[in-house]
Parts: sequence; structure tokens; C-alpha cells
Amino acid sequence: MLVIRPAGLAARGQRRRLLLALSMVAVGLLAVELALLSSGTIATGWMASAGAVGLGVGAAWLLRVVGPNRRRSAGELLEEMLLPAFNDDFTLVIGPLLPVREADRLDGLLVGPAGVRALTVRDWEGRYRVRGRSWEFDAGRRGWIPCRTNPSFDAARLGDGVARWAADAGVPNVPVRGAVAFPMKRSRIVLEEPEDEIVTRDNTPWWANAIGRVRRLDPSTGQAFISAVLDAADSPARRSRSAPIVRIP
Repeated sequence: MLVIRPAGLAARGQRRRLLLALSMVAVGLLAVELALLSSGTIATGWMASAGAVGLGVGAAWLLRVVGPNRRRSAGELLEEMLLPAFNDDFTLVIGPLLPVREADRLDGLLVGPAGVRALTVRDWEGRYRVRGRSWEFDAGRRGWIPCRTNPSFDAARLGDGVARWAADAGVPNVPVRGAVAFPMKRSRIVLEEPEDEIVTRDNTPWWANAIGRVRRLDPSTGQAFISAVLDAADSPARRSRSAPIVRIP
């Protein structure tokens, strides 16, 4: 399986954000230093306050730029889980930067003969059960209780959004379907005839075999779709995402 990381195409923008954060920190340090060297006046106080604000904002920006982000961690988890199960006919696009409504929940695109799977990752801890599109959490003595969020709905919206984007990008009629991925061993999922595709560490080989039997996307259309995804990542209008991977059900 070929693995592509479009986020690498955004390195120039990442460098700009890094330089801006470092500049803000430098200005804050300079203001604080000048305040310490100046005599105690009202202007000195304002300068010290401005320096503190500059340091705080610059440090926050710097942490956001260089700190761990959801796209990298989710991508690593997807690659580790899917790589052994798929052959060279499939391509995994990690952290695609697409202008879709649910972009913050799009962790990967699996492109192959079976079509496109829009993957959204969940790092839930505990035991869960899905019936159709109904999600429940095993609360022990309290039994099964409904989850506050529904990943099946998120996956369905993702699939529809990516399909609409592909049509607008000049690659119409691409078969896209959303799928929910649980790559962590601490996520225990009980599948009772789910309406959507749920991928776990335990059922990945079965899922890969099931979708591998289907031929819905010709190679030329698949290549055109991947090219459009990479072009979107290199667009000035791309959206960055930095929310944590862990979501509470």
C-alpha cells in the first residue's frame, strides 16, 4: 500500500507560521528587557504588560505549530493498522487537506479498486456496541447506555462531503463511502449488523478482504482523484487542523 502525506506539501506555510510565532516571542522578550532597563514610569508598565502579552501569544502559537497534532497521530495509527492488510493496488492519503464541512474529522482517504473510503479515527477507551447506526457504551452495572456522539453519522457526512468535493474538483462519479476506524487496542467494539463500515484492529483483515473483492473505481479515475487531493493540499485556501485525536463518546 502506497502512503501519501499531503501535509508535507504545506511545509512552506508551516515555516511561515513558525517564523511568525518566533517573531512574536522575540518582540515580547525585547519589550520585557526594555521595561527592566527603564525607570519606573507608566510607560514602562505598559511596555512590560505588552511584553508579557507578546510572550504569551508567541508561546501559544509556537506550541500550536510545533506541538503534537491530531493529523500526525491519527495518520500514524491508520498506517500501522492498514498497511499489513492492503496490497499495492491501494493508496492511503494521510491527513488530507480538503475544503469539506467535516474536514476536522477526516483523518485519511483509502483509494483503490473498491472506491474511496473517507476514514475518521476514534480513540475511545472501553467497550462499545453498534447496532445499525446506534452506538452504546458498556457502563458496567448500569448496562449499555447511548453514546453522546455518533461516529456513524460523522462517517456518512464525510463520505457525502468528499464525494461533492470530488465532483466540484472535476472528478465526478467517484464512489465514496465513510468508515470509522478504531486503531487502538483499548477500543473494544461489538459489531451487531452495523449499517456503516467499522474498522478495528481485530477485523481489519476481514474488512480489507471484503472491500477488496469489489471493483468500482478504475485506475485512471483513482489517479485523478489522488491528484485532486494533492492539489487541494497545496492550495492557499487549505485549512489546518490541530484538535486532539481523543474524543469523548
